[in-house]
Amino acid sequence: MACQPNHNLQPIHKTTFANGLRIVSSNMPHSHSVTIAVFVGVGSRYESEDQIGISHFLEHLLFKGTTNIPSPADISATIEDVGGSLNAGTEEELTTYWCKVPKHHFKISIDLLLDMLRNSLFQSSSIAKERTVVIEELNMIHDYPSYQIESLLDDMLWPNHPLGRDIGGTTDSLSKLSRPKIVDFFEEYYIPSNIVISVAGDLDHENIIDHIMDKSKNWANIDNKSYLPFNDNQSQPRTRVSYRKTEQANISLGIPSVPYNSQRKYALDLLSVLLGEGMSSRLFVEMRENKGLAYDVHSSTSYFLDCGAFIINAGVEPKNLYDSVQIILDQIGQLKHDVTETEINKARRTLIGRLLIHLEDTSSLAFYMGTQEILQGVITSPNTLIDTISKVTLEEVRRIAADLFVSSKLNLGVVGPFRGKRRLENILHL
Repeated sequence: MACQPNHNLQPIHKTTFANGLRIVSSNMPHSHSVTIAVFVGVGSRYESEDQIGISHFLEHLLFKGTTNIPSPADISATIEDVGGSLNAGTEEELTTYWCKVPKHHFKISIDLLLDMLRNSLFQSSSIAKERTVVIEELNMIHDYPSYQIESLLDDMLWPNHPLGRDIGGTTDSLSKLSRPKIVDFFEEYYIPSNIVISVAGDLDHENIIDHIMDKSKNWANIDNKSYLPFNDNQSQPRTRVSYRKTEQANISLGIPSVPYNSQRKYALDLLSVLLGEGMSSRLFVEMRENKGLAYDVHSSTSYFLDCGAFIINAGVEPKNLYDSVQIILDQIGQLKHDVTETEINKARRTLIGRLLIHLEDTSSLAFYMGTQEILQGVITSPNTLIDTISKVTLEEVRRIAADLFVSSKLNLGVVGPFRGKRRLENILHL
């Protein structure tokens, strides 16, 4: 009998303070770096019509000075001067601030992040300047067809809902975000019970707790609002074409799927691996190796608190658009009846192997812990996750393919030199 591998993954520790602030950590004894990641449970889907883009704008503003460090340059220098990195990101359901530093600089790093969270100045002059910066950021990414196709698909998958909107907002929405509105939003969501601090590196959990507790005294808590639920009522396929004079047609096909906390997502992840993740996947072999139609074609999964999506992206020469879409549809349709045990086992090894490699890095582990804690309030240990993936059956994979991959749920977006969509609509079925 083959022995089960011992992955020697360190335990995850969690402490919740009286004000609701959660600290999670895992010790990595052989690491010289430490990553501190702060997760705030707010993102673009929490925004009302008059707040569009405020989560992302707020993320920028926390780097523009605090009562203790008024200069934005000094905030960056606090981390960069010790060889570390400092950054942030806004998503639909969370906002993250993180730094990675040599482990003996942990205290100054956590002090900086807590200072940004609690003592940001939000000066009117900084807001005015950063508004221009954010608008230029939006202008830059809007120039990329890959961004355009993502935006197009989001609007089809989540119509008339905050999930379908641009995370960064628009020039018009940003121009309406006043300082009082920004501060009110900050005070509503940047509260202890809506924040998780995740730490990975060669540090003892109790020492982490002692330091953060001392620095987070008198941090008051209030009740905050929830998100707008999404109700999927799609009953027929959708097609959207955006004309751009490009050398390549960008294709994105999306299908509504399961939410973040669904146990079925592991079967869907395995399907994504075998369909379009990697150079040995079905889509890559068929479209690139066999047909020579695409340089890049891949699939992915996306999960939110109450919904999700299975997505396929490809870039092809415009004359090959219709053949390429048909191949993608054929490959998805085949997943409903001809997936084999051998393929599932191969995908399983790939998924577990990626996880193990991923968690060797302090940043990856910090995000692994923090994302789960902020979104579902509990962290699945890597060993438990590996065990769960190992137990997914062929029948479970076939069942979720049959349930999700139906013609009425298809959403096809195309960005390129096309104006009509009738021919695409005619072939959009499984």
